Order: sequence, then C-alpha cells, then structure tokens
Amino acid sequence: MPNSNSNQSADPRWGSKDRDKKAEVILKTLSHYNNTPILHTTWVDIGCGSGGIAAAIAPNVTSITGIDPESWERWKEFQNLHPNLRFLTESIEHLSCMDNSVDTVICNQVYEHVPDPKLLISEIYRILKPGGYCYFAGPNLIFPIEPHVFWPFVHWLPRKFSITLMRMCGSKSVLDAYSVSYWTLKNWLNSFEICNAVPFILKNPEIFHKTKWWWKIISLFPYPVLNSLTWMSPGFVFVLRKP
Repeated sequence: MPNSNSNQSADPRWGSKDRDKKAEVILKTLSHYNNTPILHTTWVDIGCGSGGIAAAIAPNVTSITGIDPESWERWKEFQNLHPNLRFLTESIEHLSCMDNSVDTVICNQVYEHVPDPKLLISEIYRILKPGGYCYFAGPNLIFPIEPHVFWPFVHWLPRKFSITLMRMCGSKSVLDAYSVSYWTLKNWLNSFEICNAVPFILKNPEIFHKTKWWWKIISLFPYPVLNSLTWMSPGFVFVLRKP
C-alpha cells in the first residue's frame, strides 16, 4: 500500500543539492532527442523525493506531477510557488495516472530502489502517450564503485555478506540499491525505442557545465567509441520513446 505518512525531514537522506542543475540536464537532454516544444506538455516525475527537480521544471511545462511513496516537507512550499505543480504520495504498485495520459516521464535514479523494476518500466509505458518520452537514468552494476555508499565491489557480493562486511568496517551507510548491467536494463526497456544519451552528454561538457579537464578529454572521443563503451560507465541515461 502507498505510504501516506508525511516525512518530517525536508530532504531525503541522499540529499537534494543541485536539483535545479539536474533539471537543466534533463531538459537539455530531452530537447536534443525531441524537437516538440515542451511548453504545452504534461509531465510526471516518478520517485521525485523532496520535489526539487519537478519544481525546477514546472515553469517550462503545462503541468508536472511528482510522485513518491512518502510525502516530503518541501512539497507544500514548491506547490505554493508553482500552481501547475502537484505531488502525490503513491507507490509504483498503485499509480493513479491514467493510461496514455502523459507526454513525458522522468525516472531519475529510481529503478535500483523499487521492489519490482520491471513493473516500474511497464507503468511508465502504460501512462505515456504514444510518441511520449521518458528520461531514464540509473547506476551500472558493472562499475566497481557503488554510487550510493561509495564502497568498491560491495554491490557485486551477496547482499547480506556485503552489509555485514560494511558494518564490521564501521560503515554507517546502508546498501539498499539493486543495480543491473547495461544489457539487462536494455532488455527490460525493449518495448520502447531506446536512445543512449550518454555519448551526447559526454560530447558536450560545456552544455552540461562540466568544466574539469578530464571531461574535455573524454569529449574528444568519437560518438561510436563512447557508445560502445557505455556498458562500462558509472551510470546510464536513456531517452525512451513509446512507439
């Protein structure tokens, strides 16, 4: 059942820093693959957390709905600022969105946290209009550093053993994310038309405010090379289109 209890914390434990910058990345990435003006589109942000990304996108679209299994303190503040923004406390298993009702879905760093990621993907497909788009991003199992706890290799080990090992080493972090590989995720997403957006992002560091020297070096690699190496990247960014 959806969790209807309000969270007294303003932010999730993973933080809410730079949500406006992340919203800018999402808008720029989707705009590259979809030339349709977004001003008259409806959006849903699944797993929106405290709502910063949805709030930053709200001025650019007709309406946006943030959905999370628990409510957050900042939702009221963001809704007061943006009349076209609303939040729903719902789980993936009980989404109230109608079939074929949404132009764009954001699913940013969510698949690894839900009990049934295949259900999450099927629900995204269900609520998107034909021709609608989804920004889908998440971590890569094959990358050696687990991005939620910043430990090497622990996500490759049996989960109970990893947690025990981390606790023995004094870690206060909880390993509760379940990432998959590039090939597994692409197989799960095969109902969509899939565009791998990682090469586009890496080739345009100036657009995405990546100023470190190594970003500039990576941007020199040709698109085919970057595309072929995506399976090794720390995370994935796919732009999905419902046929």
